Amino acid sequence: MISSFYERIVGTCSTTEPNQPKILCVGLTCIDIIQTCWQYPAEDSDQGSLDYRWQRGGNTSNSCTVLSQLGSLCEFFGNLSAEEHLSFLQNDMRKHNIDFSHCPIVENIGCPTSIVILSLSSGSRTILHHNQNLPELTLKNFEQLHLEDYNWIHFEGRNLNEVLSMMQCIENYNNMLNYSQDSNNKEAGISQIPITVSVELECPKQELLDLLPYVDVAFISKEFAQSRGYDNMSETLKNISEDAKSGATLICAWGDRGAMARTPDNIIVQSPAFPPQKVVDTLGAGDTFNAAVLHFLNNAKLEFFKTKTLEVDEANSTFQKNVTKNYNIESLEYSHAEFITPNVLQSAITFACQVAGAKVGIRGYDKLDEIFKDTLRR
Repeated sequence: MISSFYERIVGTCSTTEPNQPKILCVGLTCIDIIQTCWQYPAEDSDQGSLDYRWQRGGNTSNSCTVLSQLGSLCEFFGNLSAEEHLSFLQNDMRKHNIDFSHCPIVENIGCPTSIVILSLSSGSRTILHHNQNLPELTLKNFEQLHLEDYNWIHFEGRNLNEVLSMMQCIENYNNMLNYSQDSNNKEAGISQIPITVSVELECPKQELLDLLPYVDVAFISKEFAQSRGYDNMSETLKNISEDAKSGATLICAWGDRGAMARTPDNIIVQSPAFPPQKVVDTLGAGDTFNAAVLHFLNNAKLEFFKTKTLEVDEANSTFQKNVTKNYNIESLEYSHAEFITPNVLQSAITFACQVAGAKVGIRGYDKLDEIFKDTLRR
């Protein structure tokens, strides 16, 4: 039985309102050419596939698809190649109600492409990725955005120097907000809540740790954790916290072991995995998990500021008393994450493990929303 809190936060349909700020996902999109086989082909063999399709891919692009399926207003922000695949990507984002209106269009460079082999016998997905040097987003691109349009900005951990500058831009914006001074005006309080910043650390690059002092929520992949020599989620959270902003939320998913997370005041919560009866398509399972967490926590944030606006000053005071200052990093900032309580985070990662498990049992992402509408009605 799902609690009333869980149902209220997740919702059984889109809970978006006119002019509600969006979740912005910053990263890369590409063409995924997917072949489904009974088993991974042997080298120098010739065999038929069971299924073949093109699909829009890329970590944050996939997360946008899931966010939209779950009912969140979202926008993808990344460079798009002007070559012949542009219309495919744009039409697919339109189909999924994903805003891409601020994406720069790059001439004379091809679209990044991934060849994906899905093995039904093992559940593996093997990816061969090729990028023809499509340039990364720059701070100048980011400065064209109107930050007041966004409630949450999620970054794919890449293009380190430019992403650092973008995060610092958001930090400056948040510092200019004085969302609690006019707490008697409820609408003013809602419209001036700070942007929450999250990042995904997936690629095994140590320099990505330099992003942590600027983020409120960090998703740490199994691949990144193992590249640092960590063998489990608990060890990962303990060690990565040394590089994180005070009060940051750390989340680590570990495939069939489920997920574990650390709250802003250092409480550990965890969830088991929820595997489907039959594994069909594991491509994008991690992106799905991330999106489900973002959806849940963003709704919790909106709920918090709608119902607690008159108590924000008191809540912030209590939050900072419970947060241990991290003196290992230079940042003097605290995370703006007072809405992430242990109960909220526990529910968020449990929900995300359920969504990711459901996704693995279906082809692509279509009908993911219907699965969870049915779940919430029970």
